[in-house]
Amino acid sequence: MNNQEQMNASKNHICPVWLGYTFILPLRKFQHDPYKILSPYVKEGMNIMDYGCAMGWFSIPMAKMTGTNGKVYCVDIQEKMLLKLQKRAVKYEVSCIIKTLLVGKGFNPEELTGRLDLILLFAVVHEVPDKQKLFYDLHKMLKVGGRVFFVEPKGHVNPEEFERSVDMARDAGLKPLPEKPMKRGLCKLLVK
Repeated sequence: MNNQEQMNASKNHICPVWLGYTFILPLRKFQHDPYKILSPYVKEGMNIMDYGCAMGWFSIPMAKMTGTNGKVYCVDIQEKMLLKLQKRAVKYEVSCIIKTLLVGKGFNPEELTGRLDLILLFAVVHEVPDKQKLFYDLHKMLKVGGRVFFVEPKGHVNPEEFERSVDMARDAGLKPLPEKPMKRGLCKLLVK
């Protein structure tokens, strides 16, 4: 399946742009505080990917944490989400750290082979039509010792489906770590 076919196949499963605005409301911080969740894993100078970034709830804070010596690659399937993220990156003075990449236009995992320290998959894998390919691509883009912070929402994914995704990640060469990165929810840390 090529990128265009993947995009068409997943249109019924992707978050609508209008809903993306609710994901950047300040109240979300009480449930998903990016600094509290990610500060143990994001360090100055890291190269990070926010796969399924939407409007950048996690992207902006990660850019601040990694600083100007790092880079945050923000990947999404919807151009409108990325355009809003770019505007927010300018507002929060991190536009030089954030690079937006549109699936099907401009995003080529081969170009990032062995360059990433951390990849965030926050509530996105259930929207991806070819999960196995996704995990192989993520493995390819990670440096040795690089990690994937993988979270799925309980309302959309049941524990058995989550474990099937973890098995696919394992098949792609990503090893699940014993630590749980968040107290609640379906989440795993994976390492290359």
